[in-house]
Amino acid sequence: MTVSIFDTADEDDDFVRSRLITAAEHEFAENEAGTVQMEAIAKRAGVSRATAFRRLGSISEVVVQVAMRRARRHIAAVQELMATESEVFAKIEAALIYTARELPTDASIAALIAQHSTSANDARVHQAAVGAMGDVIREGRRRGEIRDDIEIDDIVDFLVEQTYLAAEAVDRSEDAVKRRFRRFVVPAIEARHGVGGDVLAQARELQAAAAAATAAAQRLTEQLEKGHQS
Repeated sequence: MTVSIFDTADEDDDFVRSRLITAAEHEFAENEAGTVQMEAIAKRAGVSRATAFRRLGSISEVVVQVAMRRARRHIAAVQELMATESEVFAKIEAALIYTARELPTDASIAALIAQHSTSANDARVHQAAVGAMGDVIREGRRRGEIRDDIEIDDIVDFLVEQTYLAAEAVDRSEDAVKRRFRRFVVPAIEARHGVGGDVLAQARELQAAAAAATAAAQRLTEQLEKGHQS
């Protein structure tokens, strides 16, 4: 049995837990299949197996803890991508394309996705998703594009489920993800009053494109007029 100074009764719990999570993160990095053992985590962290179980509880909890740590950079990348889009549905579609492509390549997150029953009911996973998508959904509601007859939390949970399905699909290409988004996600979350929210979004996008084209034409006309005058 592995025993170390970290097994002392008064050792700071947060320090030991952080050390174990870091060790687990390294274990996932070295085991692409996502199969890690508590004994290996404990050995890498320099604590006993009993201490590892006492601090972390179970392998399922390890998966959640490591995945949440790893998810931070993905959330940042998704928000950066969404910031480049002007329309709400384009933002959500970009997020789904990214997550379907990237999340399965991270062993700990792939393991989290695989244990649907655990991750779907974990408040930490939900809060992380709300932090990533909540503002976009609220923006869609203000614009009249996203339905407002159900709670934002429920919309977020639905988007998480769709993210998992897209990430587990055999075909995770951009075209496949776009088809899923436009056939299943948009009809489920678009506004229910008047024309569809996606139609409103497309109309605004066309208006923006038309305005940009008009401005470009005006600039070209001015340049041509200056050329004739000279």
